[in-house]
Amino acid sequence: MVTVIRANEMGFCMGVRRAVQIMEGEASPERPVFSVGEIVHNPHVVSSLERNGVIQLPGPDQVHGDIGAATAARVPEGRVAITAHGVGERAMKELQASGLEVIDTTCPIVTRAQRYAQKFVRDGWHVLIFGDPGHKEVRGIMGWTMSKDGLSQATIAPSADFGALKDLVDGFPGGFPNKIAVMVQTTHKMEDFAKFVSNLMLLGRDRNFEMHVVNTLCHATTGQQEAAAALASTVDVMVVVGGKKSANTRHLREVCEEQGTVAHHIEGAEELRAEWFTGAQRVGLTAGASTPDYSIDEVEARIRELAPA
Repeated sequence: MVTVIRANEMGFCMGVRRAVQIMEGEASPERPVFSVGEIVHNPHVVSSLERNGVIQLPGPDQVHGDIGAATAARVPEGRVAITAHGVGERAMKELQASGLEVIDTTCPIVTRAQRYAQKFVRDGWHVLIFGDPGHKEVRGIMGWTMSKDGLSQATIAPSADFGALKDLVDGFPGGFPNKIAVMVQTTHKMEDFAKFVSNLMLLGRDRNFEMHVVNTLCHATTGQQEAAAALASTVDVMVVVGGKKSANTRHLREVCEEQGTVAHHIEGAEELRAEWFTGAQRVGLTAGASTPDYSIDEVEARIRELAPA
């Protein structure tokens, strides 16, 4: 009979649990709350919140231009919720000035990154963010890097690859800044961030510049990645549960595959296939930071049904 083993750290993180609990306490069908995008990147959680009175609006990754003004135009009165990924300073101020009641569920770890970015700019540093340019969290952090003249003092670096980073450094408008503050998207992998910083140092060895590195990675996410990697090295196949839009869940699959283990990323039990477990004796199970416990339980139960006895 197949043995299903769960990772030591998996599922809801503090920031996601906090955001969901806030929304469950605030929203009801009789008194809805408008969410500026998905509260978290998990379709099951989003659907559950929608049934309880959360009305989802387009998020920062879906709106071209100012998300604050766009949201205020869609909601003439009532309550709006900032998602766990956060928004920029201008968007927050415009929502507050619109007369709407703002419910802020931004993850405290993301808020910490936003404050770092804001302080660096005020102190005269150019912020370099290692992250996905299209990710809601990164776009929100960028919104806290505006100078007094309204121009962003930050650059997003999407790759840790030496060649890609060299192109970015060499092509910097006006030359590479001599005061660089390096940050990272909270859900990235530690190994990739270390590679990014190392390659940046190598590229800057002949340049006269200061570099301030701050580790803005989420410790819960890092712990989940380490636990997933450790488990993957001991099993025949891994199943990773979480939203397809979830960056931290995608990274969990990557760290499993880096151990040489086949890993399947699914959103729910209905996606499981019996052939995945042919010949397997040990199946590892992990889940992203926005995956609820009930989804994990459903997946484990379905694996036991599908796997050969």
